[in-house]
Amino acid sequence: MSKVKKNKSSNDAYMLCMLLSIVSILAVILKDYFFKIGNIDMTYSSLVLPFILFISNYITKKYNVKTSLQSILISSLMIVTFLILIKDLTNQPIVILDLVGNFLSYFISLVIHLFIYYYILTNFKENALLIYFNYIFSMLMHQFIYLLFLYQLVSTSVFWNNYFISLVIQSIISIFLVVIDSKIKRGEEKIKKIKKKTS
Repeated sequence: MSKVKKNKSSNDAYMLCMLLSIVSILAVILKDYFFKIGNIDMTYSSLVLPFILFISNYITKKYNVKTSLQSILISSLMIVTFLILIKDLTNQPIVILDLVGNFLSYFISLVIHLFIYYYILTNFKENALLIYFNYIFSMLMHQFIYLLFLYQLVSTSVFWNNYFISLVIQSIISIFLVVIDSKIKRGEEKIKKIKKKTS
């Protein structure tokens, strides 16, 4: 019975890893589509980032840090592979800055988010306010790294307007995701710790 449960758990973790990859690729696709707020063009991709962080949190909470880290690495590589494939199929030049910007902004922000989130889970009894601040910090870092590469390391008024308006929108979305996050019960890792204490 335990083997069946272990296989089911592995399959579920794999499916969540694929979901993270798909949503991450969706964010890359949507960065070429814009909507207007005032005179500022905002990319739809910015709306997806909080959901990426939420899926990563879910994997960490239901499984463990190792599984979440593997999922982040796989989805990061999937993004780069997808970008190279699309450029090749459409006969467009591969821009190294774009690839590096996408990879670094995604991977660094999610890994740091992961470790801070796990620290909050283990030391602050899943404090919702701290988890919310972690969302904001991770989105700040992701947007900053990516926009620096997007604008080729040149800070302009457009850069800062885009940066702060994106953050405001993402912060509002994150409020709802943190509420959902707080209702999710911890999974495998917590069960293992309880078993160790009782043995």
